[in-house]
Amino acid sequence: MNDSGNKDEFVTWILFFTPGLQFTTSAMNFETMKTGILVVTALLMGCGGSLSDEQRKRLHEGIDKQKIVKLSDSEIMSASLDQGRIIFDALDNVKFVPSKVDSVAQRYDVKIRWITPGANNALEVENQLIEAYVVGAETGSTQDNVQELHGPNTVEYDSLLYSRPVVTPMPDGAVNVEGVWNIYMSKKNIILSVAQKQ
Repeated sequence: MNDSGNKDEFVTWILFFTPGLQFTTSAMNFETMKTGILVVTALLMGCGGSLSDEQRKRLHEGIDKQKIVKLSDSEIMSASLDQGRIIFDALDNVKFVPSKVDSVAQRYDVKIRWITPGANNALEVENQLIEAYVVGAETGSTQDNVQELHGPNTVEYDSLLYSRPVVTPMPDGAVNVEGVWNIYMSKKNIILSVAQKQ
């Protein structure tokens, strides 16, 4: 069968299964086929035009996620520090129970690690931090911290590390660093959280 016969059969099939449309296929040309397809498409699109409240909400959330947000590094670092403190407070609320620490990590979409001085499972950056906190404890400098983490072979950072030491006072007035809570956060998630607040 030739191409025009195939086109006529295709349009006939569409029109046959589309109630309310009555065309004859005799002398049907390509322009009539295009018009028929446009009419069928318009009808199909018109039938599903209403969105439920849930669908509308998800649509708006998707649009918000696609919104372009320009933040400086200092704004990202500040937001990361705030988010790290919120997550640490959530850990404190569950009394740092390991099974509940995992649920806090899932809720905030972060990775949380507790590292003690001399731990064998510590990453290089975690060892550097704990050493800095131990040295800082001698001078009374043990505040929480946030820093950029760079992926391999990249100049741009893709995640941030919030760290907070847990210290106990010593009888001589100094403090002992028991360990450090390390919270790994995605840069993208930090930017999205700032965008949602704007």
